[in-house]
Amino acid sequence: MAVSAASSMRASAVRHLIALSARSLGFLKDVTLHDTGYVDAVLVHARFDFECYTEDLFHKLALAFPPSLCTALPLRRAEFLAGRAMADAALQALGQLTTEIPIGPDRAPVWPKGSVGSITHARGHCACFAKGDPGWQAGVDIEAIASGHALESILSMTANQRERALIARQTALPPDRLATLLFSAKETLFKGLYPVVRRFFGFDCAELRTPPANGCLRLHLTQTLCRELPAGESYDVRFNTTADWVLTWLAVHRLRRQACTRAACKI
Repeated sequence: MAVSAASSMRASAVRHLIALSARSLGFLKDVTLHDTGYVDAVLVHARFDFECYTEDLFHKLALAFPPSLCTALPLRRAEFLAGRAMADAALQALGQLTTEIPIGPDRAPVWPKGSVGSITHARGHCACFAKGDPGWQAGVDIEAIASGHALESILSMTANQRERALIARQTALPPDRLATLLFSAKETLFKGLYPVVRRFFGFDCAELRTPPANGCLRLHLTQTLCRELPAGESYDVRFNTTADWVLTWLAVHRLRRQACTRAACKI
């Protein structure tokens, strides 16, 4: 019965995604449900076409236009719309009543009671990872595969000397893809841990020590972020890659907020 119910819910979610794409009039394309590896969780990913963006799409997709966007550039409005459309689709796929997801004081989405999630968008891609259990924290990130100066910047700013050596010698993924994946995974880890840390912390606060395997990339904390997040803790960030982009996501049990130590990570 549980399998049947899950199959029925997935079929309903797929129908909703097809309808969502149709209502967007070409703005949202290739809307896809991904296997998350987590129970009671959904990952929705799509491409969005800025050339097809119009203001009335907020109304067509039944999504609220926040006052804070009134002075935003059209590209920012399109990114916001794409992200909220993914969030709405993810919540519906979880069988939850969809409501407005307002912008919180720290600019993060405020999720409806009974759910938690994370939204990302970059270079015409958007995604939402959501879980129907508020006892968790979530993070998601999507990035285009870096090359040229962007790749050099990632290697110099995101990876330390040991990580760069690992990227160069491993054979699990092409170096440019793994470097981009590492950047994305650290962004996802930041999103997943920020609700506890409540401050920005740098890329040097987490380290990749082994090549990714079986769709997971393990990051180790190199510094204590707060009492509940000591140095040495490890997190398995799940990922999906193509020739053009990487998608990473993470769910961790919600931690009780504690006062962060003064042993500061670089901000």
